[in-house]
Amino acid sequence: MGHPEQLPADRISALREHSVLYDRDEHGEFLHFYTELAGARVFFEVVERIGDYRGFGVANAAVRMAARHEARQCAGRA
Repeated sequence: MGHPEQLPADRISALREHSVLYDRDEHGEFLHFYTELAGARVFFEVVERIGDYRGFGVANAAVRMAARHEARQCAGRA
């Protein structure tokens, strides 16, 4: 992230509550979440770039992949 400013606690809480990943760079912000699985393997990825965010959410890549893997494993147990 590279920015010393902290997000307001209520915004962090809202992002967590809705499972929204967040990143920012010096140009803007990036919001990212996945829908629930539809069937065994189909889901939608939703992103919003605010300002002129130039990254691709790379800081969240490991978290995204782990969350998708866990969701697929849980869906297989249902």
